[in-house]
Amino acid sequence: MKMSVSSFKAKCTRVLREVATEYKTVEITNHGKGIAVVGPITGEKKNPKQFFGSLKGTASHVGDIVSPAADAKDWDANR
Repeated sequence: MKMSVSSFKAKCTRVLREVATEYKTVEITNHGKGIAVVGPITGEKKNPKQFFGSLKGTASHVGDIVSPAADAKDWDANR
């Protein structure tokens, strides 16, 4: 997202809160030229509320997931 210096000055607190919670970056411009980039701190742990459940619905299983993949007679340890 791009934002002018005057707009950033007026809405600084709200913009910083959005950057922190939504992990967005904001480019600050002066007369249309970029002068700064405001972004989240890298290396910080993300909010656990956003992490847990984020992969819900992305996995699927096919076939029997309980029985062994091969027969017991095929294992070298049984010989």
